[in-house]
Amino acid sequence: MELTIANSNQGVGGHRLMSLPTGATVVGIKCKDGVVVATDSLISWGTMILTDKGIKAFKLTDTIVLASAGLTSDYQMLVNRLKAQIKLYELREKKDISVKALAKMVANTLYARRSAPLFVQTVIVGVDDAGPSLFSLDMGGSLLSEDVTAAGSGTQMAYGVLEKMYDEGVTVKKAEDIAVQAVRAGIARDAQSGGKIHLMIVTEEGVTEKSLEH
Repeated sequence: MELTIANSNQGVGGHRLMSLPTGATVVGIKCKDGVVVATDSLISWGTMILTDKGIKAFKLTDTIVLASAGLTSDYQMLVNRLKAQIKLYELREKKDISVKALAKMVANTLYARRSAPLFVQTVIVGVDDAGPSLFSLDMGGSLLSEDVTAAGSGTQMAYGVLEKMYDEGVTVKKAEDIAVQAVRAGIARDAQSGGKIHLMIVTEEGVTEKSLEH
């Protein structure tokens, strides 16, 4: 995923094209006993690496995680806004927010911003009374419930692994290995993906984080 915008202050015809840091490989897998999400950790600006220690997956509640490819400042702002909205929701409703309700909250936020969009591809995973859930969203707010998904500039490489290895009803333990291999494929072939592999495993007991060398 790469975004190019025009800067009206410089360049031919008063415009200069700038590449924004939108690359990533993000993978989500729904399992019979939980959900696994994995990301790379590289953040770049055009051809320059800004850091290989970037965070692209965030714990929103005790059992819900959001992962995102896209413009770093946009998904950081989205996460901060969602944390505040979750607190308001739980105070008002007097119950924990469900994965589906949170996914709809994100979809509404993105749709409302479609004329000035947040440049993000978002994956939301979690476990609640309905069981494990996985949702993917584009920057226009389209919301899909899925068993397996990938996002970011490494999507094609990741799907090559996912389509070969994923089976319905996979366990969290097996899904961890699949997710790691899928992100490794993205890192190996996508110039905008790299760094470490960040895993977040969500079960009814909570969220477990792991960091692996690719």
